[in-house]
Amino acid sequence: MSNANAEAQRRWRQRQKEKKQQELKMPEAAGPGIFQTPFHQFFEEWWFGSDYDIALGLAGIETPVFKDDAGPQAYKRGDLPEGEDFHEHAQNSLGRAEVIAGCLITAAQDLASWINEYKKDEIKQRLKELEERDLSDPEAKKAALQEATRLNKMLDQLQKQVRITFPQWKVTG
Repeated sequence: MSNANAEAQRRWRQRQKEKKQQELKMPEAAGPGIFQTPFHQFFEEWWFGSDYDIALGLAGIETPVFKDDAGPQAYKRGDLPEGEDFHEHAQNSLGRAEVIAGCLITAAQDLASWINEYKKDEIKQRLKELEERDLSDPEAKKAALQEATRLNKMLDQLQKQVRITFPQWKVTG
């Protein structure tokens, strides 16, 4: 019985995680009249040379700018699959900025996951190579044990999660 309950809990957590991911991409409606100055007017004087601009530039990514009050629909790449449009609530430059923030978080999470898997696979390969070495010489055996210890510590680090904090950017009425 406890296994069924644990499985139900896992499914519930997965649904909550998926819901949160969708909410990251969907701008909240704070109500009419709250945000009167278009976001693009506020942002246009601050973006160039900002950490936002510099970080994306260092990554080789062209910085999305806000030249008008168009929402994300106007900028969506044409090669993306059709389906449910999570941009339907994002009608202006503020909505587009919120969608970009959520999408950048999702992209960073996925890229970090790929890097993590790559590094774990490579470390495991090096451990396997150490096991296959001729360790009859005491000095070679000592060096191999030190290297195995170092590699296992790296694997332990890669098993951990990292928490990064952001200022709150979504509000509800």
